Amino acid sequence: MSVAKPLPHDAAKLHVTGAARYVDDIPTPRGTLHLAFGLSPVAAGELTALDLDAVRSAPGVVKVLTADDLLHDCDTSPSNHDEPLLATGEIHFAGQPLYLVVATSHLAARRAAQLGKPQITPRDPILTVEQALAADSRFEDGPRIYQKGDAEAALSKASRRLSGQIEMGGQEHFYLEGQAAMALPQDNGD
Repeated sequence: MSVAKPLPHDAAKLHVTGAARYVDDIPTPRGTLHLAFGLSPVAAGELTALDLDAVRSAPGVVKVLTADDLLHDCDTSPSNHDEPLLATGEIHFAGQPLYLVVATSHLAARRAAQLGKPQITPRDPILTVEQALAADSRFEDGPRIYQKGDAEAALSKASRRLSGQIEMGGQEHFYLEGQAAMALPQDNGD
């Protein structure tokens, strides 16, 4: 990162010229299994049951996995270890993965994933910073404050001061290749 100096992203030239290679650009070998998630239709609540009979009997379905089928917690959080791959009870956002469908084609997996019938006791979601503050809901152990020096002392000497409020709608980085991956065996069988 730089200040006042434009630096292109490492892969920018590949992206703008169309030379970047994404998973969807790689030919899929014959016999490849495809995965699709069954997703939460609500933004907040408690998952109480999952009826997956229609999913399991859908055309092309090889296996349906829930959190109970995974060998360990399969947490996908890069830092807080609070994002299980598949929901285990509490629903935190609309579209949260509840189960995983393994099928013989991409289309079969996607179609079957829509057939699940989750039973969820919905709760009112917290959608704004104001609602989170009012509910004392934090995703970490409290506010993190990064500072260097004495800001108040510096501001007290400033000849001009502004006051007000600002809202930032920033989100976690949205990647160019959306949630796609492919695992291919190597020559040594791995």
